[in-house]
Amino acid sequence: MSDQGALPPVDDSLAVPEENPEGKPEGKEEELGGKMSFIEHLEELRRRLIVTILTLAGVFMFVYSSGEVDTIAEFFMKPLRDVVSKYGHFQFTSMAEGFMFNMKMASIAAVFISMPMIFYQLWAFVAPGLYKRERVYVGPFIILSSLFFAAGAAFFYFVAFPMGAQFFASFARPGWIEFNPKLEETFSFVVMMVFCFGFIFELPVIAFLLARLRIINVGLMNKYRKYIILIIFIVAAIITPPDVVSQLLVAFPMWALYELSVLVVWLFGPRPTKPEESME
Repeated sequence: MSDQGALPPVDDSLAVPEENPEGKPEGKEEELGGKMSFIEHLEELRRRLIVTILTLAGVFMFVYSSGEVDTIAEFFMKPLRDVVSKYGHFQFTSMAEGFMFNMKMASIAAVFISMPMIFYQLWAFVAPGLYKRERVYVGPFIILSSLFFAAGAAFFYFVAFPMGAQFFASFARPGWIEFNPKLEETFSFVVMMVFCFGFIFELPVIAFLLARLRIINVGLMNKYRKYIILIIFIVAAIITPPDVVSQLLVAFPMWALYELSVLVVWLFGPRPTKPEESME
């Protein structure tokens, strides 16, 4: 038989390297969302914000229509109410202030109840910039974010809030100076501090995200440690009565959170790059 129709032998040196079962070359990791343009990022942000707003609106309507707003308000304001009752009472001076107080209280309750969904939407927005193997962090991220926020709010509510309320009320003078705080101003102050402490306690979770995105590393956090500690003690001195015990009671947990954040970055973040040795 003639060999004229036979195919030429295949040169193995020209073969394309075989890809792994997922269709990606060895040593490569697949990103969740691939590359996204600026417009696509904005569209993704818009979708996440819409879901978050709809969730908050739905929970708000449920809380407000449940008739439990007064119960929530009594619990939320109890530390300050216990102090105020010794010197005076709460008051509101405008027609709609009491109504707006109930609306805002229902809004705060809706935010706290919706926290797991809010943190999930945050994760879903960040996820396209992460690798496929990092999806395992979504569950712990949502749980820990919610727990740390609740811990920060509880720390202010049970520790810092009573101390601060007692300090401010101590300036009252029975018989001629009454302590009658306005409902609106007091509520706004308490809400601001609750969220401040809640987000301060999110520091380890935020450090984890920034470390996975390679924005911070251990070297950077160690470099600025002394400045962060100074800021912590300044903040503690501002929000607590002027005694050392109260200041330390607030400052040390915040300091511990920063050190925990350093540990998280060391475990999950990039190692600081060492300067290359100069060639002789």
